[in-house]
Amino acid sequence: MVVAMPAVLTVGIGTAGAEGATFLPFAQMFRRCDHSANTHVGPTGYARPTAMVHSTGSEVIADVQLATAIPNTPYDVRVIQMPRSSASGCNAGDPGVIAGVLVTDPAGAGSVTVRGPVASGATGAWVYITRPGEFSQTPAEFYTSDFVVPL
Repeated sequence: MVVAMPAVLTVGIGTAGAEGATFLPFAQMFRRCDHSANTHVGPTGYARPTAMVHSTGSEVIADVQLATAIPNTPYDVRVIQMPRSSASGCNAGDPGVIAGVLVTDPAGAGSVTVRGPVASGATGAWVYITRPGEFSQTPAEFYTSDFVVPL
């Protein structure tokens, strides 16, 4: 009975995702807006984010989950569309950036769906999660997706 139970759960989990969505793993890599690595800033957090990203053709959608994060804390989530120059900004409100806020529960878990229009000429997107720094422009905690998802 115990052996059969995980097989049933696995089937249910496999069908829960969105059609055509790409699973994004994350790392504590501080990145520039063009997704290149900034090697001079080290990791600071211990959360475990994941995301499912897909496009409908006119809209990009990211379903983001966060676990083992700081309880009752807001995290900024941005979907950054590519191509983009490393000199251009990727803050909320910048062209090609879709933003939202994820607030964790008392156990340090949370989720948010961020969706918005596909920017003109966009060929891909990646996800950037940060917790703002109290006395610095460098985030107190940051997580970036490992790769750019084709749109």
